Amino acid sequence: MNTLGRLIRTAVVAAGIVALQGVAPAPRDLHAQGLPLGQISSGMTSTGAAASYEFRAESAGILTVVIRATDETDLVLAVTDADGQNLPEGRSDQDLGGDSGAEQFAVTLPRAGTYYVKVEPFGSGASSFRIGASWLGFPELERPADPDGAPSAARTIAIGQDPLNDSLDPSSNDHWDWLVLRADRAGTLTVATRAAEGDLVLEAFNEGEYNEAIERSDQDLQEITGNEALTLAVTLGQVMYFKVSAFGSAGSALSYRLLLGFIPD
Repeated sequence: MNTLGRLIRTAVVAAGIVALQGVAPAPRDLHAQGLPLGQISSGMTSTGAAASYEFRAESAGILTVVIRATDETDLVLAVTDADGQNLPEGRSDQDLGGDSGAEQFAVTLPRAGTYYVKVEPFGSGASSFRIGASWLGFPELERPADPDGAPSAARTIAIGQDPLNDSLDPSSNDHWDWLVLRADRAGTLTVATRAAEGDLVLEAFNEGEYNEAIERSDQDLQEITGNEALTLAVTLGQVMYFKVSAFGSAGSALSYRLLLGFIPD
């Protein structure tokens, strides 16, 4: 978030839109194994049960991961933060050399913390694979955390509030904004973005499930690339998370408005 965004956020909080009580910090993946560094290990993955490896970085640095399926299964490799969201450029489905089970990349981890490496089949199925990783600590690569760039730091929005004005700046590590809403009544909720310049993506997530959106809008409504909208049925007390992204997570700063509409049951 840039200076304008921080000022807007301060104004929103002053107006009475405060953080949700009881929003949990990033949960730890209790099923994750330790990530094997400097050696090759075997693993298993299947639909709905992705193989998960935990890595705790003591500083910023570069994590290199290589996987190879032992059969013909198409595999996907991802690196996530502690909230479970993919890092920018943290997903590989390259099918190297025409081999659908061959994936590898070097990912910059922006700061100390817990990260997860996920291996899952593309589509349905199960597979065994080999995995290896290496780590290069590089503190000079550290980048500050985006104040609302993770679900555990999401800004609160509320039914009935005025439009929210904010901005994204991927060139300054502000790739997306997270927002959280607790429905104080049941009904039909519409969330929309409007931007005069730049291409946006709007996604909705269930609480605690931040890697797979339940709804996604990249419709470019009215043929304007920053105009997106989602309509969802919500129940009393339901908590929903929303992510506003700059398409492709590249380019210069862009400003947008977030609007909420609601029809009660």
